[in-house]
Amino acid sequence: MNLEIGDEKLRPELLNGGGRIKNQDQLLDESTDEHILTNSFYSTSRGVVVVCDWNLEKSGVSRKNDIDLKGIVFVIQSQSNSFHAKRAEQLKKSILKQAANLTQELPRVLLLHQLSKQEGAWTILPLLPHFSVTYSRNSSWIFFCEEETRIQIPELLETLRRYDPSKEWFLGKALHDEESTIIHHYAFSENPTIFKYPDFAAGWALSIPLVNKLTKRLKSESLKSDFTIDLKHEIALYIWDKGDGPPLTPVPEFCTDAVDSYCATTFHSFLPLCGNPVKKEDIFFAVKTCKKFHGDRIPIVKQTWADQASVIEYYSDHAESSIPTVDLGIPNTDRGHCGKTFAILEKFLNHSHDKIAWLVVVDDDTLISISRLQHLLSCYDSSEPVFLGERYGYGLGTGGYSYITGGGGMVFSREAIRRLLASKCRCYSHDAPDDMVLGMCFSGLGIPVTHSPLFHQARPVDYPRDYLSHQVPVSFHKHWNIDPVKVYFTWLAPREEDKARQETKKGLKEEL
Repeated sequence: MNLEIGDEKLRPELLNGGGRIKNQDQLLDESTDEHILTNSFYSTSRGVVVVCDWNLEKSGVSRKNDIDLKGIVFVIQSQSNSFHAKRAEQLKKSILKQAANLTQELPRVLLLHQLSKQEGAWTILPLLPHFSVTYSRNSSWIFFCEEETRIQIPELLETLRRYDPSKEWFLGKALHDEESTIIHHYAFSENPTIFKYPDFAAGWALSIPLVNKLTKRLKSESLKSDFTIDLKHEIALYIWDKGDGPPLTPVPEFCTDAVDSYCATTFHSFLPLCGNPVKKEDIFFAVKTCKKFHGDRIPIVKQTWADQASVIEYYSDHAESSIPTVDLGIPNTDRGHCGKTFAILEKFLNHSHDKIAWLVVVDDDTLISISRLQHLLSCYDSSEPVFLGERYGYGLGTGGYSYITGGGGMVFSREAIRRLLASKCRCYSHDAPDDMVLGMCFSGLGIPVTHSPLFHQARPVDYPRDYLSHQVPVSFHKHWNIDPVKVYFTWLAPREEDKARQETKKGLKEEL
C-alpha cells in the first residue's frame, strides 16, 4: 500500500503574504527540504511543548514578530500500524517545513508511538513524568492532538499567549454528556452537562506547571489498575481530581470545523481511502448470537446491514436452518463468549474461506456500515497482523494490555489470526471476556491493537453530538431504549454513505 502525495510544490506564495494553505499536498511534498527531518530535534529555550498532528499555516505573521516555535513540542498521538505511522511521519514533516519558514529554531515534533514501548503510552498519563523531566526547564506548554488535526501556528501562539504559563492550565474544546452514559460509568448523573472534557480532535494543552503537579501525584500514588474506556473523559477526571485540580478551560479557537476564521485548530473529517475500497468478497462477517436472540436480534441484522455483506454467517448454540445459524458446539454463556470467538477464528483460518483477507466479528446487536468499512480497510495491509476497532485498556497504569472492545466490531487480518492461533494463548474458560483475552494474547505476541474512533461500543445517544459531528461512523452497538433500524438508516445506511464517499474523493488528493 502506497500513499501518494500530490504533485503541487510547496510554493513560497503559500507561505508568505498571508496566503492560506488549503491542501495537504501543499504541505506534504516530499521532493523538497529533505534535510529538515534529519535535524528535527532542536533544544528548546522557552515556550511550549505540543503533541499533535496538524498543518502549519502562516497567516500574515512575519519572522520579526518572534513566533516562539522553538519552545513548542508537538506530539502526534500516533500509532505503530504502518498506515498510521506513515500519516504521522508525513504530518511531522509538514510541521517542520512550515516551522522552518517561521523561525530559525525548529520545534520538537514527537510521535507518541515512538516515545515509549510501554503498552499504556497511548493513555498519556504514564508519559507525563518524562515530559516533566525533559521539558519543564525550557518549555511552557504541552499541546496534544490527533492525526487529522490541522493547526494554524500564528493563531495557536496568539491563543496560548492569552494564558499565563506560570499557572496550571488545562485547555481544550469542551465536550459534555447530554445524558449520563455507561461509557462514563454514569458519572455526574444528576447533571451530566456540568463536567467538561476535551475533544482530542481539536487539540488540547497542558501548561508545564500542571504537568509538574500531575507528575508529583503520579509518583506518590500509582494509577488505578482498571479500565481505560474513554480516554479524554478519564484524563479530564484525573486532572480535575474531585476539585483539587483545574477543570477544563474551553478555548473557542480550538475547533473541529473550519467555519470560523479565528480557529487555531480544525479537524479534517473524512473517511480514509487508500486506493480502491476492499471488495465485499474479501470481508467475512461472523455474527455471534444464541437461541434466545434468534427471534428479535437476527431479524434486525437482516433488515439493516446483512444484505450489504457478501459473506456472512451466524454462529450460535443452536442450529436453525431458517436463518441459518451454525452451531459451533460451544454452549452459550451469559457473558464472555471467549470459547465461541476462538472457535470462529479457528473455523475461519483452518476450515474454510482461505481466500478471504479479513474477518469481522460482531455481536447480534452491532450495527455496521459495510461500505464505509470497505473504504477504511483499503488503508490497511492484510498481510500484516492487523487487529482493528475501538481500543480500550485494562490495567495500563501497572502494565496491563490494550484490547479491541467487541461490541463495536473486531476486525482481524488473516495474518493476525494465523499468528494468534500459532501461539498457545487461549481462553481460560468458555465464558471469559473474548475481547480482553484477545487483547492479552496479542499483547503477549507483541502485536499492537489499532484504534479507530469510527467504531463505537455504545449507541449514538451515548456520545456528545459535537463529537459525532466530525465523524463518519462505521459502527454502533446496543439496541437498548432505541430504534435500531432508525439508528442504522440515520447513521450508517449506504444512502448516507454517498456524501461521505464524495467527501472522500474530494479529500483524497489533499490527504494522501
